[in-house]
Amino acid sequence: MTKKTRVLTTLTCLSILSLVSPAIAEVDCKQKPALQDRFTLNGALVTQTGTSLEWKRCAEGTVWQQAKDSCVGEPLQIAQNEAVDLLAESAEGWRLPTIRELYGLLDSTCADKEELHALFPDLNKPMFGEYADFWSATNDQKLSRMYYYLDFVTYALDFHSQGYSLAIRAVRDVE
Repeated sequence: MTKKTRVLTTLTCLSILSLVSPAIAEVDCKQKPALQDRFTLNGALVTQTGTSLEWKRCAEGTVWQQAKDSCVGEPLQIAQNEAVDLLAESAEGWRLPTIRELYGLLDSTCADKEELHALFPDLNKPMFGEYADFWSATNDQKLSRMYYYLDFVTYALDFHSQGYSLAIRAVRDVE
């Protein structure tokens, strides 16, 4: 895919998402509040203020290590349907986020790499050097076997076939 095609695809996807998805808390990036006013860190978890979402700070396959305030291990790279099955086995309510929820992390951080790395230290992993693609649960409305993903390095929004292997950022709804 050429750079121009990818940009057009991303813009088209964002336009569609803005029409069909409920709003996620957006931040005025010119006067954004402090990070701790937008997110609450609690060890291996981060709660996004203004939503009922709690995120795992470490991608599936990595584990939170309190002493290092970081994630250890290697992130899983698995197919989208395998990711859904893996998280469905969780008794704690973890699931794949919608693409709008994933993109809401960029909105809530103003796509600031330092903030994203503070929230999700696994993004510092060498395997996430050039790209950090994370699956969503949102499939394309016209191409039912294609699912959206978000790259947390380039901020590219795109979709891929269900069998392609990408990382997993788990989320759950909290009261």
